[in-house]
Amino acid sequence: MRVSATVPTRIDLAGGTLDIYPLYLFEDGGLTLNAAIDVCGHVTVQTRPDRRIVIRSDDRHAAEEIADLESMALGGDLDLVKRALRHYRPAQGLDISLRSEVPQGSGLGASSALLMALSSALNEVQGLGLSRERIIDLGANIEAQVISIPTGKQDYFPPLYGGVCCIWFDVGGFRLESLSAGNHLAELLNQRLILSHTNISRFSGITNWAMLRRYIEREGDTVARIHHIKEVALAMRECLRRLDVDGLAELLAREWDNRKGLAAGVTTPEVEAMVAAAQREGALASKLCGAGGGGGMITYAPPERVPAVKQALGRAGATVMDFRIVDQGLRMAVEP
Repeated sequence: MRVSATVPTRIDLAGGTLDIYPLYLFEDGGLTLNAAIDVCGHVTVQTRPDRRIVIRSDDRHAAEEIADLESMALGGDLDLVKRALRHYRPAQGLDISLRSEVPQGSGLGASSALLMALSSALNEVQGLGLSRERIIDLGANIEAQVISIPTGKQDYFPPLYGGVCCIWFDVGGFRLESLSAGNHLAELLNQRLILSHTNISRFSGITNWAMLRRYIEREGDTVARIHHIKEVALAMRECLRRLDVDGLAELLAREWDNRKGLAAGVTTPEVEAMVAAAQREGALASKLCGAGGGGGMITYAPPERVPAVKQALGRAGATVMDFRIVDQGLRMAVEP
């Protein structure tokens, strides 16, 4: 049996950090807005006649051969894959290949997307019949084991559902609300949003932990900033529901202004120089994706200014990435 799974990654628009347990409980519920993009992750799982497990990651240039599941040692570059295998416990040997189109450390949720693709493929191979909601819950727990830091859940939704979404988090769990189903919101955003890679490395887990710690310890104005981030996310949801993409720019700018003060290292002088370069050519807002610190950045510009803004970002040291927001999530092909 051979299962191939392809999933989109994501750009986040507002409400990042509000998806981290238990912070959204402290805020009496949280919401995060993001969009699936056609910069994809690919996973293939093929059963073997023996019990050997062979894992290859093209983008990490890593490979590992394991005699059987019982002798598998955790850790290393492929720890996320191995922990997923430990949970799903396939009854037979497997050949597993993984490939991401996303640069490492991009803040676009690449590792979470690959985990959703792998989990969906293992679910199919095992015939477990798990729902997408259950796969998301399991994925969040598995990834937290790997990074040993509380992790958010927003990255798991775009790979499975696609589209522009608002994800609500509360005591009862999570709820997905599609903002792009049945309208032309995705196309409007595709005409105005630019995605670039700052070529600055970052690690979101440490930044997220710093934000959560500062919130719990009531350090500085962290709590007030989180309140403002939630207010912006609520306002952006209403803005996108009305297809008011012109109003989006101001909200993106407010989101970034509040986020920059949550923890040291969320922004850098190099990032701010890129933002300023884009603004000089007509960009109305920019923000880093994920927890910040570097990686990917989205920039909003009027359609007629997009070419000039892309050139400005390139001159400032960023690499402009081709992308489109897409409505489809997981695509899976199964061969007996």
